[in-house]
Amino acid sequence: MSDVFYTKPEPSVLRSVERLLKALDFTSLLPAGQDVLLKINLTWDYLRPGVVTSPWVVDAVARVLAGHCGTIHVGESSQILVDATDALVNTRMADVVDRNGLVWHDFSKESWEERVVDGLSFSIPRVCARMPVVSLPVVKTHYRSVLSIALKNQYGCLDDNRHNYHYRLTDYAVAVNKAVPVVFTLADGTVSLEGGGPKPGKPLRTDFLSASTDRVAIDSSLARVMGLDPARIPLIASADGVLGDAPNPREICLSPMEKVPRYEFEPARPNFVARVEGLLRGRRTEPKTDGPLMGALKRGARLWYRIAYRLLGQKAEAERWMDDPRYGPQWRGLPEDGAE
Repeated sequence: MSDVFYTKPEPSVLRSVERLLKALDFTSLLPAGQDVLLKINLTWDYLRPGVVTSPWVVDAVARVLAGHCGTIHVGESSQILVDATDALVNTRMADVVDRNGLVWHDFSKESWEERVVDGLSFSIPRVCARMPVVSLPVVKTHYRSVLSIALKNQYGCLDDNRHNYHYRLTDYAVAVNKAVPVVFTLADGTVSLEGGGPKPGKPLRTDFLSASTDRVAIDSSLARVMGLDPARIPLIASADGVLGDAPNPREICLSPMEKVPRYEFEPARPNFVARVEGLLRGRRTEPKTDGPLMGALKRGARLWYRIAYRLLGQKAEAERWMDDPRYGPQWRGLPEDGAE
C-alpha cells in the first residue's frame, strides 16, 4: 500500500513542505550531493494562479533540498502556444530561480534523447535523463485527461511534437512517465484550478499540499479530493500496476491537518481553441507533423488567448489574486513572509 501525505500550508508554505519531505524521508530518496531537477508546471505565459505551480511551493522545495542536494535545476517545456521562459517571468517564478540560485531549463531549447517505450517513439530532455526528478505539479482539471497532476505533469517532458500525440495522450503520458526518473511528487494544492483546465479555468483556493513517491496513488487520492472517481480516469487506470498502485492508498494527514480535504471541482470542458483544434485534426490513428496551416492557426490561437485574457476578465481576476493577503505576494515576486 502506498502512502500519500497531506498537510496545510501553516504556519507557512515552507514549514508545510518541510513536514512533507521529512515524512517522505527525502534524504534516503535523493543521494547526498546529487544534482536534482524540479519539473514544474508552466502551462501558460499569462499570470493566472491555479494554472501553474505556485512560486512559494517551488521556493520552499528548493530551500529544503539545498542543504542536502547538489545543484538544483528547474525546468519545463515550451508549447506550441506557450513560451516557457516568458511564463517563468510573467508568473514571477524567475524571482524564485534568482533567489535560490537555481539553473533554469526551457527543455524546448535544449538537447533531447530519443526513447522508444511500449512501441511509441519520442524524445525527452537530456537533463531529465542525467539526474533524479522531483515533480511539482499544480492540482487542476484538464479537458483531455480529466485531471492534470502527477502523471500528466511529465507530459511536459515530451518533445515539441507532443501536441500531435493528443490522439493517444494516455499512452504517451504513461510512456514518458516510464522514461523520466521521478523520485517523488509534491502536488501544489494551495491554489488549484477547476473547470476549463488546463489554462483558462477558475482559480480555487484549496489550502493544502500533498506528496507521495507513487504517482498513481497520489493522482488517485487527489481525484477523490477533487470529487472525481479515479476508476473512471483513463490515465490513472492505464498507469495502475505499471507506474504505481491506485487502489486504496493510505492517506496520512500531517499536523495541523486533521482530515483529507474534499471538494467538488467543476469538470473541465474544451475551450474555443480546443474545439477548433479538434475539428481541424479530426480522428487520427497515427501521429503526424504540423501541416502548412499550423503557423497561421498558431498565430490565431495566440491572438484569441490574448483577447480572451482581457475580455473574459482573466487578467482582472489575476490582479485581484495579487492583492490576496495570503498568497498575493508570491505573484508579485516577493518571498514568503514569516517563512524563516
